[in-house]
Amino acid sequence: MSTSPDSALHIMQKLKFNLLTSHSDKALYALLMSQALDKRDIKVESDSLISIATKYFDEKDPVHAGYAWFYKARCANYRGDAKVQADALLKAQEFAEKANDPKLQGLVYGDKGRMYNSQGQYLNSIYFFKSAYNRFARIKDYRNCILSTINIGYNYLYTSHSEKAIPYYLLAEKNLVHYKDTLLLSTLYCCLGGAYFERGNYIQALAYYNKVPLTYQPYYDSNKWFLIANTYFKTGNNDSARFYLNKMTKLQENAPGYYRLWQTVYENEGNTTKALYFSKRVTVVTDSLYKRKLDVSFAGLERKYKYQGLQLSNKELIIENNQKDILLLISLFILSLGASSVLFWRNKVKTHKLKIQKQLLEHEKMLVEKEKENSHLLEKQLKIQNVLLSNVDQYRKNSFKRPLLSDTKQVGISPVLNLTFHEELIASMDIQYSDISKRLIEHYPNLSERDILVCCLLLADFDTGMISSILN
Repeated sequence: MSTSPDSALHIMQKLKFNLLTSHSDKALYALLMSQALDKRDIKVESDSLISIATKYFDEKDPVHAGYAWFYKARCANYRGDAKVQADALLKAQEFAEKANDPKLQGLVYGDKGRMYNSQGQYLNSIYFFKSAYNRFARIKDYRNCILSTINIGYNYLYTSHSEKAIPYYLLAEKNLVHYKDTLLLSTLYCCLGGAYFERGNYIQALAYYNKVPLTYQPYYDSNKWFLIANTYFKTGNNDSARFYLNKMTKLQENAPGYYRLWQTVYENEGNTTKALYFSKRVTVVTDSLYKRKLDVSFAGLERKYKYQGLQLSNKELIIENNQKDILLLISLFILSLGASSVLFWRNKVKTHKLKIQKQLLEHEKMLVEKEKENSHLLEKQLKIQNVLLSNVDQYRKNSFKRPLLSDTKQVGISPVLNLTFHEELIASMDIQYSDISKRLIEHYPNLSERDILVCCLLLADFDTGMISSILN
């Protein structure tokens, strides 16, 4: 069994994917592979591969997350699951706006425009195609700018401003002069022919239909044959209409129109059997296409999605506010603890200072009392010293008078026999010369009491005559 190049490419890509180990590599590879397949117009209906990317990429990487959800929407579109397509597109738009990626935003807005068009909400479709055009123009993506312009014109055909369609088509044609693309030319001329067809200008419509180049892709070429056949039928040329209808090989979205045109042709010819057959085919394919569309309004679904997003945002805000309140309370508690600690420390320092001051006052008071005691002692010592000195002076004076007296008198009054004089003299010298008597005994232990007395007499300025008289 032969395998097409595109299928072989898909299989090879999957084999490479299975060799990857890390989740990030697998997610990125799944995204790049989906992107490559979409560019090659390979319509992958299963979203098992791209779901790896949608599960891995999140708000931390909004660009890759946005593209992943965009290609998941494309997969849903290829298999006819409009509900999943709508949900994925809204998710992709959310990430695209967070990422601020013009290319991604333009792609998402373009697909949203197509979904609105499929539901007949042409003004909404025009709005999103214009938004897509602005994003593509910002990054100078001329091909997608042309596609957006064509789609804007196409939607205007079904509004009350159908006259605006042709100017948009002509603008696209002007931009296509330097951009050779057979598919774009085919689409543009089909749309221009359709605009003139809606106005009833069938000659001009046929002129543009005949300018549509062959793409050798069954879907696009079959679309050209259908438009020409329908125009010939409107002019009453049933034979030409039958000729071009027979050239069609790929119907898809044109199926209802194709069978309805055959029905009308056979009705005009009076062939009721054939007309009834094609009438039934119209019903079948219409039901089939209807099932592919959303069973609810895409605009309503988008509002619901935004409302759910707002509810989630409100919950997050409530949680955030509660967290802020808790943080504020914790901060106030910490500040109160800090203030209490500072006050306690200051009070402790103050108490310590008062204690030290009290101790200093008590110490100062003790010093004052000691000074008073010392002053009293000093005063007493001075009094004693003065008394002793006066006694010494008195004995000195008496010593001057003693040689005039008789020997019997001298012996009777000799100071040496007066122990009180000795004691007073030594005490007086000890006061004046810092315990001279004790120091002499310490340094010269062999000295007698009499020797000490002689030393004290010499210190008291008694001359040798006085000393000999005193010592008899």
